[in-house]
Amino acid sequence: MSRSFVLSVALLVVTAFVVSACGGTTASSGKQPVDVQVTLTEFKIDSSVTDFTVGTPYHFIVTNKGTVAHDWMIMPQGEQDASKALIKVADTDLQPGKTVTRDFTFTQAGGLEFACHVAGHYEAGMHTSITVK
Repeated sequence: MSRSFVLSVALLVVTAFVVSACGGTTASSGKQPVDVQVTLTEFKIDSSVTDFTVGTPYHFIVTNKGTVAHDWMIMPQGEQDASKALIKVADTDLQPGKTVTRDFTFTQAGGLEFACHVAGHYEAGMHTSITVK
C-alpha cells in the first residue's frame, strides 16, 4: 500500500468520526432541539408545547392558518411593548398560509407568552401563556 493511500484512509476515518460525534446536535448545548408546532388563526395561538426548560434548544415551526397576517413573539407575560420581545416574527413574514421557523433557547425561568401584536389581535385574545422552568 502506498503512503498516500494510507493517509487518505486515515483522513477519511478521522473525518467520519468527527462528523458522527457532532451528530446533528446544537453546538452551544450539545442537546437535540425540540420541535414546537405553533399555529396561528383568528384570534388564537395553539402550541404543541407550553412548558419549556432553560437551556434546552427549541425549533419553533410557526404556521399562519388564518386568513389575515399575524406576527408571533415570545414576550414577558402581559407586556405590550414589542421591543421587549425575546424573539419576533413580523406579520410581513406570516401572511396567510405561510410557515416560518425560528430557533431559540430560553436562558431564564419565568412566565412568558406567545403573542400576536398586530393591531387589535392581542386584545381579541391572541396570546397563550407559557412557562419556562
